[in-house]
Amino acid sequence: MNKWIKLNSIIWLWIAGMLFVGSPSWATPPENPDSIIQRVVSLAPNITEILYRIDAGDRLVGRTEFCLYPPAARKIPTVGGYLNVDYEKIVSLKPELVLLLPNPEMERKLQMLNLRIFTVSNETIEEILQSITAIGRILNKTDKAREVVEGIQDTLTWIKEHQISRERISTLIVIGRESGSLRGLYVAGKNTYLSELVELCGGKNAFGDVPLRYFEVSREDLLTRNPELILEFRIIDNPNPEQTIADLTRDWQALSQLRAVATSHIYIFSERAFLIPGPRVSEAAWKLFQLFQQVGHD
Repeated sequence: MNKWIKLNSIIWLWIAGMLFVGSPSWATPPENPDSIIQRVVSLAPNITEILYRIDAGDRLVGRTEFCLYPPAARKIPTVGGYLNVDYEKIVSLKPELVLLLPNPEMERKLQMLNLRIFTVSNETIEEILQSITAIGRILNKTDKAREVVEGIQDTLTWIKEHQISRERISTLIVIGRESGSLRGLYVAGKNTYLSELVELCGGKNAFGDVPLRYFEVSREDLLTRNPELILEFRIIDNPNPEQTIADLTRDWQALSQLRAVATSHIYIFSERAFLIPGPRVSEAAWKLFQLFQQVGHD
C-alpha cells in the first residue's frame, strides 16, 4: 500500500487547508454575575453555532467569513478568514473573550494583544459535546448547554439502539479531491467525528485501521479496500448544486470495479451540518442513519 499522506485539515477548514494542535488556554468561569462576558468574537463556524444554540448569540460581536449559520450570524461583522485574521478589527470590537480552535500561533498573537482567549477542540463527538459544555460554563449558560448536550446524546443513543442487525457496511469517507477526477483523494480515518457517525449508524470505516485522521489514498488503495458504500462530503457553492453532485457522482465511474460504484451506492453530501462539527452533529447523524437504513435494505 502506498505511503499514507496526512491531510492537515479540520472539517470546516478544508477551505483554509490547515490544522492546528493545542490545548485550552483559559478555562476559568466567571466568579460573579458582574463578570458575565457580554462581548465575544468567534473564530470558527462550529463555535458560532454553539453560541446561538445555547442562547448566547446576542453576545457575538465578531465572526469569521465562514460563520454563516444560523442566518442571524451573517449580520455580525467579520474579522477575516482563518488564515487571514484581521487582528486590528478584532481589537476594535473590544471583545471580552475570543473563542477559537487550537492554534498556538494565533493564540500567541491574540495574547500579545492582551485579549482573553479560550480554545476548544472538535475532532470527535466527545470533543464537540465538551466544547458546548465548556462554552456554556464560561458564558454562564450552563443549564442551556446541558440541555443541548443531552438532546444530542439522546439522538445518538436512539440511533445506536436502532441499527439494522446485519454485517456492518464497509464505507469510504471522502473529505476532499480534485473536481472532475479522483486525483488528490483524501479520506477520514479513525478518531474523527465523521468516522464515529458512520460506525454509530451501522457502517465500518474502510480505512478505520489507519492511525491518522485525514490522509490521501491512491486508486490502488481503494481497489484493495473495495468499499460497499462511498460517502463524499464537500461544500458546493454554485447556482446549480444538483448538476455538480451529478458530475461528482459520475467521476466515480473511473473506478467501476469498486463494489460501491457497481451498485450505485455513492452519496454526495453538501449540507454544512456535515462539514461543521458542532451542535448540528445530531442532525448529521440522523440523515446518515436514514441512509444506512436504506442501504441495509437494498
